[in-house]
Amino acid sequence: MTVEQMYSSLMSEVRYIFSKSVEEKWVPLGKTSVPQYLLSFETIVESAYWQSKRSRKVEDFLLYVKLARRYRKKLIKFQSNAELKYLEEKGSSRFSKYAKTILKPRSNSIPNIVNDLGKLLESDSEKANCIAESFERQYINEKSKLFELPDTYDSIQPTVWVTDDEVYKTIKRCKNSCSKTSDDVPFTFIKMIAPLISSALAQIFNFSMIKGEVPEAWKTSIVIPLAKTKNPSTALDFRPISLTSHLCRIYERCILNQLTPFLNYVEFWSPSQHGFLPKRSTVTNMLEAMNDWTEALDRGEQVDVIYIDFAKAFDRVPHDKLLEKLIDLKINKYLVIWLNAYLENRTFRVKVGETLSDYKTSICGVPQGAVLSPILFGVYVNSMSAILPAEVKIKQFADDTKIYTALKKDSHTSPLQDALNSLSSWCDDAKLDLNQSKTIRNQDIKRVTITRDLGFLISSNLDFSEHWKKAINAAKLITTRVFNQYSSKKPRLMILLYKTFIRPLVEYEFLHKKAL
Repeated sequence: MTVEQMYSSLMSEVRYIFSKSVEEKWVPLGKTSVPQYLLSFETIVESAYWQSKRSRKVEDFLLYVKLARRYRKKLIKFQSNAELKYLEEKGSSRFSKYAKTILKPRSNSIPNIVNDLGKLLESDSEKANCIAESFERQYINEKSKLFELPDTYDSIQPTVWVTDDEVYKTIKRCKNSCSKTSDDVPFTFIKMIAPLISSALAQIFNFSMIKGEVPEAWKTSIVIPLAKTKNPSTALDFRPISLTSHLCRIYERCILNQLTPFLNYVEFWSPSQHGFLPKRSTVTNMLEAMNDWTEALDRGEQVDVIYIDFAKAFDRVPHDKLLEKLIDLKINKYLVIWLNAYLENRTFRVKVGETLSDYKTSICGVPQGAVLSPILFGVYVNSMSAILPAEVKIKQFADDTKIYTALKKDSHTSPLQDALNSLSSWCDDAKLDLNQSKTIRNQDIKRVTITRDLGFLISSNLDFSEHWKKAINAAKLITTRVFNQYSSKKPRLMILLYKTFIRPLVEYEFLHKKAL
């Protein structure tokens, strides 16, 4: 029996149980119906309004105003109690999710776009296929040779095995999700039946690893296009986020839990990389850079910083070169073979509204949104720091990269040009393209006095006034929305809204500035 047959058999049973035991029903998140007494009161108020308009008598108008005020007070009291009741019944996490849909509404609809021929696309089907074709064209780095593990390959990593208990705990730790994936079963339901299927899943996962086979459902993604600009007008204005199989993501987490300690054990990571690693973050990235910059300024030097922008970085990673780097790391041979099967011949469909595009193929890259993608991309670009001159420093957070050096103010030469030349050659070899509209390749690099760096607005004098101004304005806007949208002024509810939506806007910046 193949891995594909085992997995298909299991999922057929899961789908059957789901269809027989769960009634699917669409319910607006947190929607509360108005009680009958308020509806009746609303009818009375409306009747008084039309009576005052017809008669034009002062006493009729005053009666309408009196009734309208009483109705508004009763409605506010009802809404306030309903909000508090929802918080108490569902808990703070569920209430925060509901509140986000009100305070930060996000539309999943795609506006009309223009295709390459200048035709305006209005239907979801046309838009989905146009965007899918655009995404497919980004995958340009086809394998230059077939994957083959050397006969003399000797791994230093133990085989990646998973246990029933590990699978069960991994499932229970993950957040509930009703997103549609190739599994065609909501993850919320999978969590409910986790005790029943954990053993079967562990067997399939281990069999998949030892055989080097991946079920087709794990290699198919539903891609959600996210707008890169405020008013997208073409397919190029979107970036892909992949919704992969829920169960594949569970196995990826199990693999990640064993791959990460191994990479730390062999001391693989460059100190410059801060992305998706334990005890490293955007804050540690910025703290190290700011420490270097302020020390240079204290010495009376100037600091030149260049921000590197990769074009479609995650989508351009060549599979053969990535596998070569994994082989050089001596990771377990079964894992190398499994990753090759996981990456090759992947397909995707773009979803617009409720419409899916035709199937498209991705011949390179790591799927954005997959669990293993960040660490695989990190492995691929980790060697970048080694090719730079010693006096040039680099800081990375995934594909966000900056290089900088401190110079005497009367210096007429900079090692940054040599660094850029080396970086350009490294990119050619790695088949990662630099965004030529923003970076080098005989293009003038635009000099600016203020730029955005990992969420911070950095000015040439390291003054955070513009950054603070923007953060405070954003916090004020959300505060206004809170008071406009919520009738209740109960301390518990308002404190939760403050902690969830307002404090994070300034806390991230405050902690950063305090640390400096």
